[in-house]
Amino acid sequence: MNWATTPRGRAALRLLLEATILIVAYLAYEAVRRFVASSSGEAFGHAFNIIEFEQRLGLFLEPSLQAVVVDQDWLVTLFNWIYVWGYLPVIGVAALYLYIRHHEFYTRYRNAFLLSGAMGLIIFATVPVAPPRMFPELGFVDTVRDQSYVYQSFEGSDLVNEFAAVPSFHFGWILLVGLALVQTNRHFLARAIGVILPLLMFSSIILTANHYWLDAVIGGAIVLAALAVVRVLERIKLPPLRDARLRRAAQ
Repeated sequence: MNWATTPRGRAALRLLLEATILIVAYLAYEAVRRFVASSSGEAFGHAFNIIEFEQRLGLFLEPSLQAVVVDQDWLVTLFNWIYVWGYLPVIGVAALYLYIRHHEFYTRYRNAFLLSGAMGLIIFATVPVAPPRMFPELGFVDTVRDQSYVYQSFEGSDLVNEFAAVPSFHFGWILLVGLALVQTNRHFLARAIGVILPLLMFSSIILTANHYWLDAVIGGAIVLAALAVVRVLERIKLPPLRDARLRRAAQ
């Protein structure tokens, strides 16, 4: 018997296909994000607009918040670590968990992931924004670039758009992970992790000077909108599918 025709073989091939789809989609997302990068002048202009907006609200807090931790080496290391390793590795582990244990939810959150990424590319193309770390004159320190060799290896490559501060998918996609954990678990610890992960990532993007808090708000709004669209499409598609299953069961 051919291994690929066995139940385990088919399951392994389906998992490999899903992993390939997500990896290719993410690489395409990063490549397109780099392709649509605009001029630095436009990106800095939009960044100043965000800073002025936060100042008018009395909520331009990022420099003072980073100043609290920047002299504490262990805190800087912690938030750098969260920013680098609490992103794609966490998304990958969460995707595998959902695929194996909660496949219906995996499909839902995968589609929200892909749709929000497409929505984000439109913003990257039309509203480039320089991140806080590019404003040392305002007191920001680029802690990740200064201390992370992993980050340095990617920074400046063809797969990085340095003016893609808005929206923050570091926060938005980890928010999706948190929602998925809360939705698929009744265990207190699992749900607590689902709440804590987005909070930690929100803290890290601010305290490493990679995003303004407004970037996180926009990133969160986009992924929630994408998830809502996916849920609406599920409701449209599920009744016919359910009816078809009932007809097949009655035959």
